[in-house]
Amino acid sequence: MRFLVHTVLLLGLLLAGGTLAMAQESTPASPSSGASLTVVLDGVTAPRGFAWGPDGTLHLALAGSGGDARFPIAEGYTVATGLTSSVVTVADGCATPLVQGLVSSLWEEMGWTWGAMDVAFLDGDLYLLLSGAGPTWGSPSASSGVFRRNDDGTLALVADISTWLVSHPPAFVPPDYATDGSLFDLEATSDALLVSEAVGGQIIRITPDGEMRTLADLSEQHPVPTGIAVDADDNVYVTFETTPPYADGSNKVVKIAPDGTVTDAWTGLTRVADLAFGPDGKLYAAELSTNNTESFPFVLPHTGRIVRQSGPDTMDIIVDGLDFPVGLGFDGDGALYVSGPANGATPEDGANAGAGWLARVAMNGGDDAATAATPTCADPAA
Repeated sequence: MRFLVHTVLLLGLLLAGGTLAMAQESTPASPSSGASLTVVLDGVTAPRGFAWGPDGTLHLALAGSGGDARFPIAEGYTVATGLTSSVVTVADGCATPLVQGLVSSLWEEMGWTWGAMDVAFLDGDLYLLLSGAGPTWGSPSASSGVFRRNDDGTLALVADISTWLVSHPPAFVPPDYATDGSLFDLEATSDALLVSEAVGGQIIRITPDGEMRTLADLSEQHPVPTGIAVDADDNVYVTFETTPPYADGSNKVVKIAPDGTVTDAWTGLTRVADLAFGPDGKLYAAELSTNNTESFPFVLPHTGRIVRQSGPDTMDIIVDGLDFPVGLGFDGDGALYVSGPANGATPEDGANAGAGWLARVAMNGGDDAATAATPTCADPAA
């Protein structure tokens, strides 16, 4: 359990520092920029990454609310685990469960939840990234890794990252490292899947038959890689959350060429959770928070932004005033979507179920995205 303690302590600071200030929020907040938001889904718990299937159906990962199995990881800190994580499809304001009963691990004091972290499609198959499972998480019969959904609705473990990391540690092993990893993002290339392991600092390449290798070891100086984006030539772009106090402009995006060469692609960012290429070919980033402070909890609510690269070290602000945006993506029609908040629990209200949302962004102040339909389901929450 020593390694889990280190992992949770750091990730809590990184991803949940502003929880108490934003608890009970169930909307993205009002942006002060010219863009407008349309909430297409709310009332969900711990939304993470999302992707569209070949038929255009939107799939969303929900990390869940932990569970009833509570155990102390250090004095004053408790993880609650259960099977409350899931993957849902989203349509007409409703979330329909597609995969249920996945491992969910909630750090109660800070409100960050590990579970289903992201989804991606490769060759028409749905893959999901699961974190918060494995021996260091108190669930030795489960594994963190990548799963494929079979035609009959069952899941197949494609990549057992929990086992792989034991024999493939990062070059720099930080004090908060755990061999089950803290998996964050899942993206598809033309022929493989990529996973970011945030604490260990590795980008892992996984083939559909389960072969794994380190695409890039980014562990030096412990930058905490998070979001991944892939361009048309299979160049990989990775961003970081960094560590406290998250000084404005201290973050960046790096480009990983197919031969493994790593170069800076975009500097001047702050505490980024996700990346995406827009239909204009430009990089977009979701900054969890800006104007961060030098003392605990370091971050402020209603300061998250979506920005677009305008130069090597410059950006355009697309929307600001967001509460800890965590997932970013464009649909087939070029509309921009964002999920959040990154966390939503307090010691008083447990998992604060129902605080999550998914929104569509109308850029340039125009209504360039269709409005959300009135929900037709009995209960739009999942």
